[in-house]
Amino acid sequence: MTEDTPSPPDMNLTGEWDEAVESRTVKDRVYEAATTLTVPTTVADVAERADCTKEGARPHLEWFVELGVLEKVADNPALFVRNEAYFEFRRVTELTREFKTAEAVDEAIDEYRIRERELSSYFAESSPEAVVLSETTYEDLDEAYDRLSEWRTVTRRLRELREAKFRLKSNTGGSPASSSP
Repeated sequence: MTEDTPSPPDMNLTGEWDEAVESRTVKDRVYEAATTLTVPTTVADVAERADCTKEGARPHLEWFVELGVLEKVADNPALFVRNEAYFEFRRVTELTREFKTAEAVDEAIDEYRIRERELSSYFAESSPEAVVLSETTYEDLDEAYDRLSEWRTVTRRLRELREAKFRLKSNTGGSPASSSP
């Protein structure tokens, strides 16, 4: 480098990341663990995942139940699982912010429908739930699993997009034509 060329800034991204991770509160760590609870999980297991004590995790878990983020499915021992309806609501809310209009959502729905048809034709089934992977040959199992996983995701996203479209239409009083004078 010459004297006229400025030197690059000193960027220690690893150090910044480590600092950000270390500065997370117990509540933040419990929330991160809570978002992964797809099966009923004990306070002790959540505390271990969140790197805190059971006594530190318990009030946050109870608070997340009150907020609707988690469901408490048993009392003794206390078992928690994520509230899928809450997370679906959040995903739909994010879609309404992303697309802003029902027409934009319609375009996305059209694209997802095309992919859904491609995936359903691969399996020759009407829904991902109807697919039985044990009927797949061993050589095709990885590809079939990947396509089935994608099909489930596409199906879920279509459901969320339809809900986002419904919300957007409800917020504008229907179609754009009906809201004009």
